[in-house]
Amino acid sequence: MRRPARPGVWLVATREYRFFRRDRAGYLLVTLVPLIAFAVLTWTFSSAVVRGLNIVVVDADRSEISAKLIQAIAAAPGLQVSERAGDLKSATQAIRSGRAIGAVYIPPRFEEDLLAARRPQIITFYNAQYFTPGNIAGRGLSDAISDAVAQLSPLRDVRLPAVGSGSLVVEQYVLTNPALNYAGFLLRAVMPTTLHVVIAIATAYAVGTEFSRRSRRAWLRCAGGSPLIALAGKLLPLFALFFALLCLEALILHAGFELPYRGNVPMMVFAAMLFIIAHQSLAALIVLMVRNLALGLSFVAIIASPAFGYAGIGLPVLAMNGFAKAWGAALPIRWYQQILFDQAARGSPIHASAPAFAILAGMALGFFALAWWRLSRLLAELPSEEDVPLPQDGPGHGVAGAFIGEWRRVLADRGVFSFLLVAPIFYGVFYPQPYLGQLVRKIPIAVVDDDRTPLSRRLIQALDADEAVSVAVRAPALDVAQQALFDRRVFGILEIPPDTEREVLKGNEARIPAYVDSEYFLVFNRTLQGSPRVPPTPISPTFRGVCVSTARRLDWS
Repeated sequence: MRRPARPGVWLVATREYRFFRRDRAGYLLVTLVPLIAFAVLTWTFSSAVVRGLNIVVVDADRSEISAKLIQAIAAAPGLQVSERAGDLKSATQAIRSGRAIGAVYIPPRFEEDLLAARRPQIITFYNAQYFTPGNIAGRGLSDAISDAVAQLSPLRDVRLPAVGSGSLVVEQYVLTNPALNYAGFLLRAVMPTTLHVVIAIATAYAVGTEFSRRSRRAWLRCAGGSPLIALAGKLLPLFALFFALLCLEALILHAGFELPYRGNVPMMVFAAMLFIIAHQSLAALIVLMVRNLALGLSFVAIIASPAFGYAGIGLPVLAMNGFAKAWGAALPIRWYQQILFDQAARGSPIHASAPAFAILAGMALGFFALAWWRLSRLLAELPSEEDVPLPQDGPGHGVAGAFIGEWRRVLADRGVFSFLLVAPIFYGVFYPQPYLGQLVRKIPIAVVDDDRTPLSRRLIQALDADEAVSVAVRAPALDVAQQALFDRRVFGILEIPPDTEREVLKGNEARIPAYVDSEYFLVFNRTLQGSPRVPPTPISPTFRGVCVSTARRLDWS
């Protein structure tokens, strides 16, 4: 005779495994849905670096130099000349229709003015509705035009005498993701965010079915009467599955997209475990509070689905309002993403990620303890009350009777009511909260002033007055500024080398390195807009050569 299974965690976990293996909806939810999502995301970001941005060229000069300039633009990384328009109206229409993301206008007599050293102006347009591709196109055009004009200008080898007014040239060094790899940013962010929705809903489904077609008494008997073992055993099989999926995600990024993990791998592993436990415990707590499968699933979906906006990935936390910051801080996904980007992308020291790790651990333990407490209360109240049947439609015929009867069902079923009526209204107010700021302003940067002259002080004042950036840290050395970057107090570093003012007064170019963090593309692009801005003449940035290119953004969003 076969001995009965011994109650404990393993028996509860075996019960959950058998349930999901037999339940078609649960099986599809925990296996096919995340695998299909990973496959679609991997295929979407298979071209990880932005290439082939279409550019329209309006050549009103039609000279030999303008033809060489167009060739240089076509050869620029990430750009391709897709169309040659006859006038600016046609170029603008190409951008509006989506056939191109940018345009270049070469004015008449460009070659003549260039040979006469009159500094002709090339105008570039780019569409800022698509923020990152637009800024990449604008930056690529500026670099390509500057390099081309420097080579084409007949004065490139002429050394003008110093007149006491040199130029400042900002050299930008991209940190974290210098290739602007989309997979390194979006795929690393979107995959865990997609998975956290599946984690929450699958856990809510596993717990909620105990209040519908399964038996809480059987659940408790398998656990030997212990609510702690009952909860741990229920979460264990899903935890193992989702941890395996996170490992699969890491394998896709590391082996498939060749993205390195620059930080502490054990910290990332433990953070992934805490991330899963926290979202499982939160979902279990919500369902145990409402004691209804449909209503619990609705609440869990409302909380989990818009979490990408509150995680500080698409829009940085510094641009959010108070409610969005507070709500995002209460979600485990916010702190897991911070640890993941700090350790995997930045290679930050462990102590820089320690506060986020401690918060994530506290959430995992806190939500699990609350779910355990709530389950203990519910199991102590067994036997549970009988389910109340839905009210009948009553007499009614025809379309009007069917309409009234259907609305009675909707109003009587809390899950259906919350899904059809409450959720759309709640989402309309809740989902846009992180984006109400619309623009990212005053991104904090650090300045290392090794020159300490009136020129450097004017430069710092001009930067601090800019709308895009704000000088938050004045570091005595570069390593101090780097530590502020790791601590997320700043997102860029500007270093003013010694003898900068002296070189400018001698009429030479003074090069100022700017280190910009590209961990989040929106912050990166906005910082680039502010970091090169310096005071007006006689201290003004110039392009190499004799042609100045003015970039204009087109935004029809």
